[in-house]
Amino acid sequence: MEMGTAGARIAFLCMRSAHLNKNGALVDHLTVHEKAWAYCPSDVRKGEHEWKPTGGATLAELEILVRGLRERLASDARAENR
Repeated sequence: MEMGTAGARIAFLCMRSAHLNKNGALVDHLTVHEKAWAYCPSDVRKGEHEWKPTGGATLAELEILVRGLRERLASDARAENR
């Protein structure tokens, strides 16, 4: 497995809802899971991840996806509070 990050494809994304919240801290987002790159939107050191295969996404693609997931969660929360 090539461990460089330039142009690397990320094979897994953590989909645990508690990890989708933006924490604003400087944290580690990348780790290795099943011998492939994995990305957690919150912090890979938190543990208790729910890894889902991405099919091989770039970091930029995952950041866009996570932004959309966060917006949807916020919208759902607003709808529940109405």
